[in-house]
Amino acid sequence: MVLLHGFTGDRMESHWIFVKCSRALARAGIASLRFDFYGSGESEGEFLEMTLESEIADALAAVQFVRRQRGIDPRRLALVGLSLGGAIAALIAQRARVQALIMWSAPAHLAEIANLTATSAKAIPGHEKLVDYNGHEISTELLNEINTVDPLEQISSFRQPTLLIHPEKDDYIPKIHIDHYFERAGAAIKEAVVIPNADHTFSSVAWEQEVIDRTIKWLAIHLSDGANEIAS
Repeated sequence: MVLLHGFTGDRMESHWIFVKCSRALARAGIASLRFDFYGSGESEGEFLEMTLESEIADALAAVQFVRRQRGIDPRRLALVGLSLGGAIAALIAQRARVQALIMWSAPAHLAEIANLTATSAKAIPGHEKLVDYNGHEISTELLNEINTVDPLEQISSFRQPTLLIHPEKDDYIPKIHIDHYFERAGAAIKEAVVIPNADHTFSSVAWEQEVIDRTIKWLAIHLSDGANEIAS
């Protein structure tokens, strides 16, 4: 399993949900990789330098890194992405040839999210190409780039099992996004789950535990020895 964090997040994620997920995966006998996208967390670079293309490249490199590790079956890999990481997972799943895809709180309409981000961001005097978003410097070029990408189009070509988990009360990504992902997902085996009352990052012990439990149960089925071979 390769875990992809969200916008302004890192490899631990809010209330360490990625750490808890990785430990639960290990107890279930599933290896996982968490990493910081370029410019995030402890990674090299500055956040203002990150682009959608750099995140896609990082995610693909992470999958290839895991695929080469000793003891890893390269035919039994999966992605889980939170928030923007979920959209990145949808964008690369087919290209990365993973066997299962899991998306938490993922935005389906990136242009809509980019517009909301731009609206809430503040100008930085003397820096026409940068804006201040909750203390993060982000480039206006990134917001323009996001407007050109459609994860719904990419997920429609991905045929492997797909699990969508979304909070009922997400203040950032409305529930309609999971509905649209489910409608467009090309997988014959797919499931959409809404966690009652949960917020964007599932910030309660009960919510995060349900998300992690559902994720591991899904993987136990769809990464098992009897799972279908990856489509070539």
